[in-house]
Amino acid sequence: MGVLLMVKDAGRGITPPCAQAKFKSGDVVAVSRRKHVRHVPESLVVLTAIPPGFPGEYALSDLIGEPRPLMISKPLRVVSYILCREGDPRPYHLREADISETGQSVEIGTISREGDEVRP
Repeated sequence: MGVLLMVKDAGRGITPPCAQAKFKSGDVVAVSRRKHVRHVPESLVVLTAIPPGFPGEYALSDLIGEPRPLMISKPLRVVSYILCREGDPRPYHLREADISETGQSVEIGTISREGDEVRP
């Protein structure tokens, strides 16, 4: 019998910087009221920018310091962001075209996972 190789995750990494990003970590943004993002709160805080072609699942794992998952969705071809709202454990992954500037910013402390949810 041969050797069995078991892979549990895709390792750890660092999300590459995104030079094209319009918003930076800590910026407060307004979410457009388009049909495909109506379920998202109107105001969110940017946690990290994701460059085109980079998986959002990897960026979220890098952000909270966990190993990257083996299964990912197809990466977007545009700049996107991981966003959150204070007190809401759910992270949001939106394209740059779906958010707009508010001119406000906040300081982000530590980010951790509680159960299946992410807490800023």
